[in-house]
Amino acid sequence: MRNKISLRDRITKYVYNSDGWVNGGTLERLASENGYKSSNCSRRARELANEGIFERRIEKGCVEYKCEILPFHLKELTSEEMVRYSVG
Repeated sequence: MRNKISLRDRITKYVYNSDGWVNGGTLERLASENGYKSSNCSRRARELANEGIFERRIEKGCVEYKCEILPFHLKELTSEEMVRYSVG
């Protein structure tokens, strides 16, 4: 059985792969479409901003997020990187 990706990881990858700033409402819709509460998504996005993973701004009364550096655990490693970072 495949593990379900966490909301935190899902929105991090979405914002990272987006071009520029992402509106908070867009993230809430993404969460709802994947079975999460939109309020939970907003909380996770604020936490990511507080941790420095997301940049956060308020533009015309709407919150927006940006992510320029993908956390290591979400990167898809090349086979060369897998060997370099493997244990043993």
